[in-house]
Amino acid sequence: MNREGVLIVARKELREISINRGSWISALFLALFFAFTNMANLVAQGGQGTVVLDGPLVYLSMFIGVFTGFILAGAVFYREKQSGVIETLLCTPLNLRTIWLGKVIGVAVPAYLMALVAVGVLAAFTLSSGAAVQSVQPFTVLHVALAAPLFAAAAIGLVGYVQLALGMRENRFINFGVFTLLILGLTVSSSLISFNLNLLGSVVLAILAASAGLLALAYYLSGRLKKEKIITTIPD
Repeated sequence: MNREGVLIVARKELREISINRGSWISALFLALFFAFTNMANLVAQGGQGTVVLDGPLVYLSMFIGVFTGFILAGAVFYREKQSGVIETLLCTPLNLRTIWLGKVIGVAVPAYLMALVAVGVLAAFTLSSGAAVQSVQPFTVLHVALAAPLFAAAAIGLVGYVQLALGMRENRFINFGVFTLLILGLTVSSSLISFNLNLLGSVVLAILAASAGLLALAYYLSGRLKKEKIITTIPD
């Protein structure tokens, strides 16, 4: 794998995402919308007792990271097939794993930044609301700092592999199934934490292990991609 090539592809994707106003405005709107929605629920709960931020922070950091990653991955992988840019990339000396990893990094960085925006807005406005807020647990900090970005990168990596290797119909079916399972998992994990804060450490460690495993799987699959088998065109 060419590290310099990975950085070149990642910088390319970051540059294109930064000038694609539609994508990052949609992502920013999503982050702020869910942050304020969760904040309103927490403030309402604050009238009945102490507010616990851990569950919402775990859920929001993962949900926004994954959802933003899905939005941006569409521009990075799917749109490049429609525009024909992918054909140019395939003609370069870079192998497919290098291209895939550069794209994953290029999407994961802004996706995680949007997750941090959502988490920061939620925490700041909840604290400024005057509600009694319980101190955030160290495992929650570990989750936001490590597990959430790793989970987002794993999801983006798997989606990227599917979008590179398969056609439009297969992409839509698989992406819908993957996203449904992710949301279900996020909801269950957040509910467990909210129901019993003692489960926080176990949930975070499980997410961290699952994220590492999924990212390793995506990395392995990317190495099995063949340039001659990549579907390079998708109808508009």
